[in-house]
Order: sequence, then structure tokens, then C-alpha cells
Amino acid sequence: MEISRLDNIRWVVEDALRFVKREAKRGNKYQGIIMDPPAYGHGPDGEKWKLDELLFEMMESVKQILATQDSFLVLNLYSNGYSALLSDTVLKSALRIKNEKTEYGELFLQDKTGRALPLSVFTRLRR
Repeated sequence: MEISRLDNIRWVVEDALRFVKREAKRGNKYQGIIMDPPAYGHGPDGEKWKLDELLFEMMESVKQILATQDSFLVLNLYSNGYSALLSDTVLKSALRIKNEKTEYGELFLQDKTGRALPLSVFTRLRR
């Protein structure tokens, strides 16, 4: 990590929603948050994660820990059925963004013939 200059980055390898809520209670703020939630999953204590049911709650919790200046948030969604516009709408609604600019789009791989293979959609907020 030191060679790549990633030694000052905190990697969260626990239940993300639980972590974010705990950090909000502590009053901690973060300059950058990258979110790449799965469509579905199980936690070590039997918790269930369903993107369709918990994404908005997660985004509302993230609002509490994202610094209001000099910060960024990236939301990547690779679940079928989500469009780039929908990911942008979710981010703006949950964070109650009105006048801040976001960028959104689709990530894809291009094969040798030039065809695009869709991978995911993203939304990015920079403050």
C-alpha cells in the first residue's frame, strides 16, 4: 500500500450500512466515499442486503458522513434494471442535492469489433 500511496485510505470490510450509521453517530466526516453495493447479499450475522430495498437508506446515511466541502462520492450500480439516470436521481434525492453538479453514465467494455458490453452505471458528485 505504501508504494501505491494508498496507506492513508481506510478500507471498510464490514457491513457498510452498520459502519456508516456508527460513523454518523460519532460525528465523523469523510472527504471521499466510493460505493459499489451488490444487488443481494448476506452478512456474517445473517443480515440480508437487498439493493432495491436498502439503497436509499444507505444513501441517506452516507449524506451524514460526507463532508460538505472538498469531497466526492461515487455510486456504482451493476444490478440489472438500474439506469444511469436512476442512479443520479437516487443520489440527488437521498443527499437532497439541488444546485450541485453530478455526472452520470454507463461503464462498458469494448470488444475487438467495436461492440460495447455494458457493465454498470455510475453517478459521481464532486464538491
